[in-house]
Amino acid sequence: MTSSTEFTWLPVTTMADGTELRLPLHVLHGKHSGPTLGLTALVHGDEAMPSIAIIRRLFEQLNPEELSGTIMAVPVCNPPAAGADTRNTPHDGVNLNDAFGEPGEDSTTIPTPTISGQIAGVLKEGFLKHLDYHIDFHTGDDAMSVNMIEFSEDEESIAMARAFNMPVLLKDAWGDRQIWGASARAGAKVIVAEVGGGSMLFDQWLARGVEGTLNVMRGFGMIPGEVVPPPQQIVVNNSKGHHRNLVLLRSSAGGLLMPEPDITPQTSFEGKPLAGRRTLGKLINMYDLSVLETYETPFTNTVLLATAVNPSWHAPGDTLYIIADADLAETWD
Repeated sequence: MTSSTEFTWLPVTTMADGTELRLPLHVLHGKHSGPTLGLTALVHGDEAMPSIAIIRRLFEQLNPEELSGTIMAVPVCNPPAAGADTRNTPHDGVNLNDAFGEPGEDSTTIPTPTISGQIAGVLKEGFLKHLDYHIDFHTGDDAMSVNMIEFSEDEESIAMARAFNMPVLLKDAWGDRQIWGASARAGAKVIVAEVGGGSMLFDQWLARGVEGTLNVMRGFGMIPGEVVPPPQQIVVNNSKGHHRNLVLLRSSAGGLLMPEPDITPQTSFEGKPLAGRRTLGKLINMYDLSVLETYETPFTNTVLLATAVNPSWHAPGDTLYIIADADLAETWD
């Protein structure tokens, strides 16, 4: 981190063991006036890498003398989930990204939210309402790698998504209860950067996240330099009325998922459609060593938005792959 970075805590509540639940806040003010860009990560507690490394590297590289505007970052939005390495908040079982809705009307009482709702409330008041732009970093879990940018129909969100220069984009609509919806309600333009996962950290993933963010900042005039033009990008439409364009391959049984050797983290990183029928992985019964299920690409050309890259245990109904039909997607040059 640069010596100019301010580090403070956003208090949330007191835990049962007497410790204080609080959220880390890093702020870097530029020498010149400009917009405020917010960076967040670990809304889901099992998505630490490479999100934490990307935010840390960004603060190391940014020069406040050249910066126009302000960078605000909450690298760990859900400390209880991060500490337990779980997707949801362990105390109430809630997905924090489903806790940002506005309180419902009640004629007589205002209910106290659960711990996830309290975290969301602090993020809304202490962070989101200060932003002009927002990049929320996500990754796959311990087994899955994701490489895509999610964006909305807003023109500035589109520009941000394009400037991140990832080969696969996902057009989406922000839900009212998601952090992205709350951020947009507060006036920010938002994208979601899904970079890597599988509890792995590759130089390419780190560089993509850092360079993508810097390129977005160039587009806003926050840092000097020419905007690097995007590569050809595949755009999958998952907005209202197009939800069937995105396919989740889930396990119907529990077992050990064994990815095929040729479906590597690099396969997901490159974002190139897989041609023809390809086996992605097999679900193994560890006791009798039988193959319970085989997962294959169902389209002539299949886009891998999220794919299992590590052997991993799964329960019935777990999402193992997120795919789309490349022939139904748009191509932006």
